[in-house]
Amino acid sequence: MTHVADAALLSALALSAGALLWAAASDLSRFLIPNRVCLLLVASYGLVVTTFPMGPWLAGLAIGLLAFGLGLVLFARGLVGGGDVKLAAPIAAWAGVEHLSGFMLVTSLAGVALALVMLSPARRLMPRAAGSEAQTGFAQPMPFGAPLAAGGLWVLLQHLTATF
Repeated sequence: MTHVADAALLSALALSAGALLWAAASDLSRFLIPNRVCLLLVASYGLVVTTFPMGPWLAGLAIGLLAFGLGLVLFARGLVGGGDVKLAAPIAAWAGVEHLSGFMLVTSLAGVALALVMLSPARRLMPRAAGSEAQTGFAQPMPFGAPLAAGGLWVLLQHLTATF
């Protein structure tokens, strides 16, 4: 890679990592993933796709669109939140074919860890969803943006280590 491509990749990775941390913090504290976070992820992906060979970035784009479509179906059935759908799509694009299974594994493990915390007495530290009374256990909504962010950070780390 050239120095310009390295700089573009490092900038995109840093921007994406910051956006993922913002998404996790926002979802954990307010059950809300701002649209700006997802736009930053899409923009950072767009910044680096010009440095990738065409095949991998087109595959990443297809995977991101597929993740968004699947997420819309799950959202329409009330199984996931809209913020989770719009966050998962650009992370899936970043993951591409090469890192998709690892992204799903890390996200799943982080989700299980968060679920265990939410089912323990430590759930009192978690915020309550807007309009909720005393939701506990299985009735408490889960801020899945944090596990998605953990998986996304893993994907970014894979890109960083593959480059340098």
